[in-house]
Amino acid sequence: MEMFPETPLEFPKSFIETFLSQKMLATWQMAWDDGDTGRLNHNIISKVSLQPINWARNEILFFTGHGPFPSFLQRFNLVETSVCSCGGIGTPIHYATVCVLPTFHHMASPSQQHLPVWFRSVANNSTSRRKIHNLLHFLRRETSLFRRDPN
Repeated sequence: MEMFPETPLEFPKSFIETFLSQKMLATWQMAWDDGDTGRLNHNIISKVSLQPINWARNEILFFTGHGPFPSFLQRFNLVETSVCSCGGIGTPIHYATVCVLPTFHHMASPSQQHLPVWFRSVANNSTSRRKIHNLLHFLRRETSLFRRDPN
């Protein structure tokens, strides 16, 4: 047992560690729930945890939108437009559901109101995650197909 100067009571070290860990997780959860960034990921992973999420690199790129997508690349002036060569906005959901170029990687297209549930479902389904992995390999391999010709 250890004595803490703030209190005359003695608590076991394990109690203090558990108590502080729970308080830290509760504070982190409140910050995650009230935050302004990462809202798409918040819809997929709503509860904070000290356990890592076992996502592959391609899955991280897809779920965060920080991959080879014109909608992301345009933010950094790496491409001239966020429009895909098929005419749609080049977002991860666009390539995974409606783009006419990678049709063999398509998944069912959700309505806007069901988008958070769709992302959670895809993240928790190994077949869907395999499709995402293959889709991103295809996007990287066939980059020129997805760039809108500026002329």
